[in-house]
Amino acid sequence: MDFDLIGFVMGAVDAEEQAQIEQALDVDEELQQQLKLIRNALSPLESYRYCEPPAGLADSTLDYVFEQVDSHKVQSASLNALSPIASAERISGSNARWRMTDVLVLSVVLLCMAMLVSPALYNSRFVAGKLACQDNLQHLYRGMHNYSLTNNGMYPVTPVSKVSISGIQAPILREQGDIEETRFFCPTASETLAWRKQGIPAVQTVVDATPETLDKLAHMGGTYGYNIGYQEQGQLRPVRHQGRPYFALVADRPTGDSISRRSLNHGGTGQNVLFEDGHVAFLRETKERTLGDLYFVSDRGRVEPGIHNNDAVIMESGRQLFGGQ
Repeated sequence: MDFDLIGFVMGAVDAEEQAQIEQALDVDEELQQQLKLIRNALSPLESYRYCEPPAGLADSTLDYVFEQVDSHKVQSASLNALSPIASAERISGSNARWRMTDVLVLSVVLLCMAMLVSPALYNSRFVAGKLACQDNLQHLYRGMHNYSLTNNGMYPVTPVSKVSISGIQAPILREQGDIEETRFFCPTASETLAWRKQGIPAVQTVVDATPETLDKLAHMGGTYGYNIGYQEQGQLRPVRHQGRPYFALVADRPTGDSISRRSLNHGGTGQNVLFEDGHVAFLRETKERTLGDLYFVSDRGRVEPGIHNNDAVIMESGRQLFGGQ
């Protein structure tokens, strides 16, 4: 079966076709190799993906098309050509055949049209995905805010038990905030369809987890990461709601272990971040704009809970926090 891998990379296929491609990629190494080649070929264009087109691009493109038409002397249709006699001649005579120059000009026109339409189509999908993700985060904010109102102003925190891993905030919000499960999955994330099938587990399932079942809980936060609190004298403390506009609560799920732990949601071009005052911002970098706080690592550059109550750290689910405590 032939797949539209270019459309898959560009985010231009529908949900059903995307699911089929993802399923095929799991078992087809040749298809994986083809996808890798396409992504490598498109990578030089990554920095131009969301650039504004040059002024007058449409006019210059049309001028180029008409120059090609004139240079190949393609005659425009006339009133005589629309007469019944002329139509019969075209059908029965040699005029019914396309010349090579006609095919060439048509190809140029179609190519230029594709160059004009494709970026606009891609950008519209990108903007739609970003806004849908921001809407999800607003629902999660209401859940976090309501939780703090009934828990002495504190946000959910991961309990330190026999197995202490990040991500339990999602199950807590799902049960206590009555938030729709779809809200925990960014529509642009590559894991969305596969992870949604597993769903958000119950809080008790997470609390009862053993080292052997940790791998099954990697999806429990959906495709978002959550502020996991801060450490104080070897203990994990919850964050108190203070309405700070710079303090990150939830964001697109980060990846990796480096300082730049950016999210792969939204094509890896940036991440939506929900702040404590309720506003959501799409940031290209992995730090808060004004204070420069790296919100995917602690102030000392580690993937760990914050080292003080103003050190916001967003962590994906499934990360071990304090083993053995």
